[in-house]
Amino acid sequence: MDLQLNGKVALVTGGARDVGREISLALAAEGVRVAVNYRNSAQDAEAVVAQIRQAGGTAKAYKADVADLAEVQAMVAAVASDF
Repeated sequence: MDLQLNGKVALVTGGARDVGREISLALAAEGVRVAVNYRNSAQDAEAVVAQIRQAGGTAKAYKADVADLAEVQAMVAAVASDF
């Protein structure tokens, strides 16, 4: 399925585990550059990033608590800078 997202950037909150992981992988398969957000699961986030990169995609993990405005603002700034 071509969603015409190639080259776009997506920030997937909770992107390291469960549904978020599957969303991260699906977006990457469509050519999306994926920012994988996690709060506590750094190892899981890095595993998702590695899987995306092994498939030829672009991804990076970002630690932030989405309930903390300052952390969200810092994460969004980092994603904008990196991608």
